Amino acid sequence: MSGGVAFFDSGMGGLSVLKHFLELFPGTSVTYLGDTARFPYGTKSRETIVRFAREDARFLAEMNPDLIIAACFTVSSQAFDEFSEEVNPIPTLGVLEAGARAAAGLTRSGSIGVLATEGTISSNAYPRLFSRMNPAIGVFAQPCPLFAPLVEEGWISGPVAEAVSMEYLSPYLTKWKSVDTIILGCTHYPPLLPVFQKILPDVRFVDPGYELAREILSRNLVKNHPEALPTTRFFVTDGVERFLRIGQNLLKRPMGNVTLVDPVFEKLAEHGERG
Repeated sequence: MSGGVAFFDSGMGGLSVLKHFLELFPGTSVTYLGDTARFPYGTKSRETIVRFAREDARFLAEMNPDLIIAACFTVSSQAFDEFSEEVNPIPTLGVLEAGARAAAGLTRSGSIGVLATEGTISSNAYPRLFSRMNPAIGVFAQPCPLFAPLVEEGWISGPVAEAVSMEYLSPYLTKWKSVDTIILGCTHYPPLLPVFQKILPDVRFVDPGYELAREILSRNLVKNHPEALPTTRFFVTDGVERFLRIGQNLLKRPMGNVTLVDPVFEKLAEHGERG
């Protein structure tokens, strides 16, 4: 690959960002790296997250894309500078700011909720962002460590997803009732949105992946390569068959071949779709 856009995440969650991107840029070549062997990033130390982010970045930079997107809130909130430094001068984007801008524009109460991993919440990335955008905005963040594993297992509906969601969203029904807008602060969470909306029907939910894709379009950040046929490539560090099975459901389109690489990103094998 030369040109196009590259995405990476700790697992399948970043596919929610890729899905919105492909809807707006169907003719653009894309590469996706899911570091499934080391999932989840959200419970790791910052030092470990930085190391993983640098390794992900180096792997993708070798493909010479026009743009690299950290489709991972943990990296975007805790290791974005190091990741960007690793691939300089290739432009980079994270997933924090687009969603924050959208939420700031939607809220009427000035109270914004954030559903995220413990790592993203402990980084205080969202309170810092909103303090610059509008210091009057209050941030009410809820750690949701079980949401990402649910999505990785394909449990995005049914009684288990509903029970876990009720547990995590209950503060917004009680002590945080002023919250009228909630950011899905992990790329794994959008597939659970119908469950969230059932529990909190009067709350606006912000999908930062969707907002990011819109900003990329409005800012004209994707280069046009009319001479090249668009390609879509997927790399994972573990669990190819499961990635294909669950990933295609999340992406809502066939994925074709998925290439297995080890965590230091040496190519091991290529696998096609399983029937």
